[in-house]
Amino acid sequence: MIDEAVEAPGDQLQETMSDYHRLAEDWLTDRIPADITEQMLRDRYGFTKAQVSDILMRAAREGWAERKQGYGWRFLPVAKTAEAFEQIYRFRMLIEPAAMLEPTFALDRKIIDEQRRIQSRMLETDIRTLPAERLLYNGSLFHEELIKMSGNPFFHLSLVRVNRMRRLLEYRSNVDRERLHVQCEDHLAILSLLERGEIVEASYAMRRHLGGALTRKSPLLWSQEVAGVRQAEYLSPAAVEN
Repeated sequence: MIDEAVEAPGDQLQETMSDYHRLAEDWLTDRIPADITEQMLRDRYGFTKAQVSDILMRAAREGWAERKQGYGWRFLPVAKTAEAFEQIYRFRMLIEPAAMLEPTFALDRKIIDEQRRIQSRMLETDIRTLPAERLLYNGSLFHEELIKMSGNPFFHLSLVRVNRMRRLLEYRSNVDRERLHVQCEDHLAILSLLERGEIVEASYAMRRHLGGALTRKSPLLWSQEVAGVRQAEYLSPAAVEN
């Protein structure tokens, strides 16, 4: 399911994402506490009640906020560190290739054709023209649609959840649009292997693809200052992939 903010009109999209990113950035850099209230956010940021509600609901959908029992909200530490980000990728390197080898795995021609159309269009025009959030969505969608073919809904549910979590860090990075060409070519190569019935080879290709992405991605380097304060340093512009 695509987030509503991704489908919003241009000006509304920019405003929504800007507010959302501002809150996410403050949480990632420990400028706000884990336990908050909607009134606290309205006072701090000057948001309307509707804005706060929309932002918190989006954060909840992406796995880093939850409503507390009774009153208030809590921000969760998932995917807040580079270590957590790496753990997400290592988890994906286990489940995505394995899903293709499940006895219930079955090719779905509709999924294959639609993903080939999306990836080909990205190579032709979309990488240059689409906003970063949409490119990130397309990359996640490719993997989520392929894992559906395992016939095991728990594979799909798990991947959707961790993909939402990692977006919290990836939103902070710039788009390496040149690198996205390689990503799309990898995706198309995996589709071709599946179409030819070379499932084991496709599984290996998926693991190599995810392993290469993890090797390239270091979205944050956390360093310990003498005073014990964590500071984040941007490292890689190639975060909006897969």
